[in-house]
Amino acid sequence: MSEKIDIIIPWVDGNDPSWLKVKLETEKKYNINNKANSNVRYESWDNLHYVFRAIERFMPWVNHIFLVTCGHLPEFINLDNPKLRTIKHSDYIPKEYLPTFNSNVIELNYHRIQDLSENYILFNDDCFPLLPIPAEYYFKEGIPCDQAIESPIMPVDVGAISNYASYVKANNVLLINKHFSKRVVQKKNWEKWYYEGYGELLDRNRGLDYWNNFAGFHDYHMPVPLKKSTLSHIWEIEGEQLDMVSHNQFRMASDLSQCISRYWQLCTGDFVPQKSIGKPYLVTIDNYTEVAEGIRNRVCQMVCLTEDCTPDEFVIIRTAINSALQDILPDKCGFEK
Repeated sequence: MSEKIDIIIPWVDGNDPSWLKVKLETEKKYNINNKANSNVRYESWDNLHYVFRAIERFMPWVNHIFLVTCGHLPEFINLDNPKLRTIKHSDYIPKEYLPTFNSNVIELNYHRIQDLSENYILFNDDCFPLLPIPAEYYFKEGIPCDQAIESPIMPVDVGAISNYASYVKANNVLLINKHFSKRVVQKKNWEKWYYEGYGELLDRNRGLDYWNNFAGFHDYHMPVPLKKSTLSHIWEIEGEQLDMVSHNQFRMASDLSQCISRYWQLCTGDFVPQKSIGKPYLVTIDNYTEVAEGIRNRVCQMVCLTEDCTPDEFVIIRTAINSALQDILPDKCGFEK
């Protein structure tokens, strides 16, 4: 592997009293009463160390891991690890956007991290590699590997999915349709949009072939390969809108998300067609034992876990999932003290 590939993991300690104080003070300026900014979003799974163990074991080729926080750090982290970079929001986000409790603002400004490599993978603290994953799965000769699959936006407001997410998806697609013609994009890179390796997902593209504009994109909720220059370019031509979004200290219906960078790569053809591996789980009290066993049996290369449960149920679910992670990742890694 010639090119450097970094990983970014944004993280927040929802129990940090200093962070909570600033959050509560900032909330007074807003009418915060929606799922998008619920405190449930900051519930701790207490399993971030397993993410680091899994990356070290199954993705040892990673150049650096950038742990992005408001300033607090997990107690286990080994600051002396040469592969670790700890980044505070104030290190790269312009001060006029701070403090921010909006993950979209945090992620839409990543191009400002000076030491970040051109090629990076946007992880989350709920993503766990379970089997070896080669660097070439994410980048081939410096080009991101991705799947160009359309998917219509579904406005919903049920369970763990808030209608806010539908607004953000719509905002992303509106911006894409402003700059790209679907017909031109797909004609230019037909073999990438109708790549047979996508399998049954191709039915989505075929089903939406009639429409002249993009109706939406399939988000597969896995770590995403991105290019720093792509995000910089979007800021150059849509800086006014991104500036407006970055002033939203909490998640708002007017937001854009980091997905805009991925969509932009797809529409410029700057990607290698490849079906995504891994499985996202919406973990509930009804399926958590099945998910835990899937982790133990390593049913796929990567899992992403999102919970939909009550606080009492969450304690039960967290215990079972973390027990499964401990079974397959029992040994400390170099990112731990």
